Amino acid sequence: MLDSEQSKDSEFRSRYYKEALNYLNRFWKEIFAYLDDGELPIDNNLAERTIRKLTTQRNNSLHYGSDAGAEMAATYHSVIGTVKLHGSSIWNFIGTFFKNIFNGCRDYVNMVPDKITLAASQC
Repeated sequence: MLDSEQSKDSEFRSRYYKEALNYLNRFWKEIFAYLDDGELPIDNNLAERTIRKLTTQRNNSLHYGSDAGAEMAATYHSVIGTVKLHGSSIWNFIGTFFKNIFNGCRDYVNMVPDKITLAASQC
């Protein structure tokens, strides 16, 4: 069906329509991968909800002022989002993380949100 749609040459088809058909043809397997793997979501609602706060903050803060500011904000949002995905308290994670850093711990691999214990220091 897609091949027959692409082969039709009509003056009424816009460039954007043709680009969309080419995109669909190139990524057909990836677009419909959820049909073969029940673990994959059918939509990207999780991603949309995750970035909504970031885009709102960006718009409210007159963007970020510099590339360095944008990178720092992206890092903060990434850490906060990861902690939330693991169901942990952001404040507990940050407190435990910095307590470990101030106590000389440099085992960064084990101080990520899914490994750090919030009750006690890792080092």
